[in-house]
Amino acid sequence: MDEGGRQAETERKDAAAAERNGATVAAVERTGTTAAERNGAAEATATAGEPGRLTAWLSAAGAPEAMIGRIVDALGDGAAEQIAADPWGVLEVPGIAPSAADALARTVVENAQPDDPRRTRALISWLLRRAAAVGGHTVQGADTVAEALGKLGVTDATGAIADAIENGAALAFAEPVSLSEDADEEEIEDFERLDAEDDDDPVSMLTSGHTLLAVERWAFAEQAAAEAAQRLAATPEAVESKQGSESVDALIAAVVEHGLTLVTGASAQRVADLAESFSSAELASPSAAGLRTLVAAGADPVDARALAEDPARVGAADVLVIADAQLLGLEAGAALLEATRDGAHVVLSGDPATLQSTGPGLFFRDLLETEDPGFGGRLPRVELKQRPTGPLSALTDAVRHGGLPPQELLQGPDGTSKEVVIVPVREAGEAVHRAVQVAADSIPRAFGLSGHQVQVVAVDTDSPAGAAALNAALKARFNPGPGVCGGFDTGDRVVVSTPLSEHGLFGGETGTVRAADAEGLSIEWDAPHGAGSESAGTVTAAQVRALRHAWALTVAEAQGGRWPAVVAVFDGDSAPKLTRALTLGAITLATQHLTVVHGAGRALADAVEKIPDRARRTRLKHALRD
Repeated sequence: MDEGGRQAETERKDAAAAERNGATVAAVERTGTTAAERNGAAEATATAGEPGRLTAWLSAAGAPEAMIGRIVDALGDGAAEQIAADPWGVLEVPGIAPSAADALARTVVENAQPDDPRRTRALISWLLRRAAAVGGHTVQGADTVAEALGKLGVTDATGAIADAIENGAALAFAEPVSLSEDADEEEIEDFERLDAEDDDDPVSMLTSGHTLLAVERWAFAEQAAAEAAQRLAATPEAVESKQGSESVDALIAAVVEHGLTLVTGASAQRVADLAESFSSAELASPSAAGLRTLVAAGADPVDARALAEDPARVGAADVLVIADAQLLGLEAGAALLEATRDGAHVVLSGDPATLQSTGPGLFFRDLLETEDPGFGGRLPRVELKQRPTGPLSALTDAVRHGGLPPQELLQGPDGTSKEVVIVPVREAGEAVHRAVQVAADSIPRAFGLSGHQVQVVAVDTDSPAGAAALNAALKARFNPGPGVCGGFDTGDRVVVSTPLSEHGLFGGETGTVRAADAEGLSIEWDAPHGAGSESAGTVTAAQVRALRHAWALTVAEAQGGRWPAVVAVFDGDSAPKLTRALTLGAITLATQHLTVVHGAGRALADAVEKIPDRARRTRLKHALRD
């Protein structure tokens, strides 16, 4: 998980906490405590020094003790002065809801008003950060922000947005609007109406859907990525390559000719062979599972998330090859492009149709969708296509194109193929039971595969048949035990769900517990972790909360990985989260056999046909036109 992904994950987890904090504040106010009483309580303890003053204000506002400590730690020195000057600044702390910030403001500020510029600026920034964390959006339409402000009690949304832009709380961009060559009459009328509105009423653009608002962090990252892409596209130098295999000759030719090349449809083996064709090449993936796939292909890759933090190493490479580029976060992607020297060559290889990076932005997909006559039209790309060779590849091809194939196709020409098996279930408990049965009994018996060769994947973590429930059942079957340290025992499979920077561990890395006691776990991490560091390490009892069992992964955690056999669980409770991208992401994990434990009903077909992915609003492709 990259830096943006880590922030997004933290903010998503904090969203529920924010709502609970708001409910806590409301409950305190319903007890009848008056503002004067709360202010009196604050004044009574204000003499305890700066931390005491802030704590008193937060206590008077009804903040839970845990939240008080988090706010004090986050704001650091001078926190009391910061809050005294702008109590709504507390919204910068992840997990704080506007209702909680308002309660604090009523404690600190006499006669706090909903249209106070400090409040509206903080709210706009909070709305934009929340959109990034929850939905992956790097920008929001001004109309969306204005509507949300109204629901938060702001009476003059237009003035609030203008003030936020003037004072730097939000950056504003005009979304390019153009007509396609085959535009119909209705599209032409809409375009002319928008053009007239721009000329006749500039103020209305402050709440127009074609005015994009962004926080500085993501706006600068997209701008940096755009400028670096343009620079690389314009400055390729000659580079020598080794004789490659016939399957990579087209890729080699494209890389030699262009400074930035986008590749789709390439297998891990082809990407590994491409990197091997150049003497000074760096091969990387932003996915722990993807790194393991490249290692299995005979490559020696590095984690792209770590590489993004080592600009000197990036700058020394003549060729930079990034596999699983759809999983590369915006900030890491921008950092890698910026660090690449003029004249070098960058290859981004990925699958735009499957799940994208968990953090804000659509780095790879936006680059693919960019058209800019200013620097030679579309960025150079190579699309590799493979004809279906069996039921599993036929299923992948059908889903990629928005449909599910007939059952007869999945059974093969002679009706006996077992590459794809559908196991229908009625409810979550049955889904968990059948998934365990298939992974532990059916697949080992039929294919001779077991252990690390079989991976169970779920739509999410916490649904009744999600990864947590599946792992509990799989542990009971594969490695029962008391869970001597945080629920883990010797022999358990684990995955890093929250990065452990002190161990050099990113999200998604997996391993096996070799020893466990109350003090911690000794874990042998799967390759390629350990290149330049120990492949085994000890995680203390305090750190185990960053781990989960790994017999079952979420589809997102498994991206980039390949296993001989995969058991994909699509239960009814997780059906609303299904998309074509997620379905394809699960299917493409399997190389020999796929079992689908199917309890989602018609929702699965609807998702494949009608919901390509969860929409994200971004600006990188627009920035490339500027």
